[in-house]
Amino acid sequence: MEQRFKDRTAVVTGGANGIGRATVLRLLHEGASVIVLDKAGEESQPVQALRRESSAEQRLVYCQADVTSREQIMTALEHGTGRFGPADILVNNAGYGAPSKPIERVDRSEWDELIAVNLTSVFLVTQLVLPSMRARRFGRVVNLSSGAGRAPSPNLSLVYATAKAGLLGLTRKLAHEEAENGITVNAVAPGTIFTDRVRTRFEQNTPEQAASLHKIPMKRPGTAEEVASSILFLASDEASYITGTVTDINGGRYMG
Repeated sequence: MEQRFKDRTAVVTGGANGIGRATVLRLLHEGASVIVLDKAGEESQPVQALRRESSAEQRLVYCQADVTSREQIMTALEHGTGRFGPADILVNNAGYGAPSKPIERVDRSEWDELIAVNLTSVFLVTQLVLPSMRARRFGRVVNLSSGAGRAPSPNLSLVYATAKAGLLGLTRKLAHEEAENGITVNAVAPGTIFTDRVRTRFEQNTPEQAASLHKIPMKRPGTAEEVASSILFLASDEASYITGTVTDINGGRYMG
């Protein structure tokens, strides 16, 4: 495998599971040192599995952190960058969704929680990482939006869709501001991706919900590894003239 990220340091939020985990493993395999911020405990099964499967554990620092807490993010980044140096790459992956429901059934606490984890966390982590990127006039930021932020999804909540759409606005504005500093900012918008959590949810769905997979032109869900491939491209030198874009990864279901 080509070592596209040799001597690069990457920060990946939500890196213990799913798309984040696939991204961490690929970055390690391609030579990066990786700092993972995730709420999972150090001794949890996902973190232990990540360590076992990593190709170079000496280039992996795992930090248990709530990415909606500026103080916990600061502590984690200080620990990780103290070992590997400042971040060259930031992958804002942490987040989760919720089932769809009418707006009158969404209470304020649910709104606050989903906005915090899917949007405010990106603001907080990026705000702390950007100064060192500006100082070195180099940086790659990749934000994980969602197909739900691009077009209505019958299965995902209004709040989640709002947060992911807001993330696209943040991506474009930040890309415009940071272009002169040598920093690119892009987003990916996955559709139905069969991480372990999503696969389990689909197995519990009604036949009508499961039939939604047939509405995908490619007639199948995507994989975390397929999303990770796009993230790594946007984080690489090959994408040095790409900024402010959204890459849709959905098997053709949405073409914007």
